[in-house]
Amino acid sequence: MNSDKSKNADPVGNDLVTKGAFALYRAENAHRVSEFKKSKNAEAAIAADFDAYRTRYLRKFKDISDSLSEQGLTVTHAV
Repeated sequence: MNSDKSKNADPVGNDLVTKGAFALYRAENAHRVSEFKKSKNAEAAIAADFDAYRTRYLRKFKDISDSLSEQGLTVTHAV
């Protein structure tokens, strides 16, 4: 575990691919996310579950982003 992360830092990450992967995870696992939302520390539970599948969703989102790029489309982060 990276000990230099701020305690207030986003538990998922802040780069576009990681944020996209997390959004994809939430969309594909809405039933799990809704169950985690019932817990006292819902966001931490969701982030921990995502972390268990992080590699899969990073790869899936990168594949989606690359496919869109091949079609002349770009994934951007809304501000």
